[in-house]
Amino acid sequence: MSTSNDQPHHALDLTTQAREAVRKVSGHLNEQANVIRDATAVVRYNTQDFIQNNPWQSVAIAAGIGFLVGVVVSRR
Repeated sequence: MSTSNDQPHHALDLTTQAREAVRKVSGHLNEQANVIRDATAVVRYNTQDFIQNNPWQSVAIAAGIGFLVGVVVSRR
């Protein structure tokens, strides 16, 4: 049988479990943020390298993308 003295102890256990769960999730999110940050840095570096080595091709690609976006937006 549970008594009224068990309730504060149970609430303390739940609080401790909740804090631990938040700590684990926070750690996991921080790890994932680091992975994403590293991946985007690589993409940014590769993009800058491509643009510097192929400026006219980059302009043509940007113009093509702009044209496609314009076509899609004008249909609405």
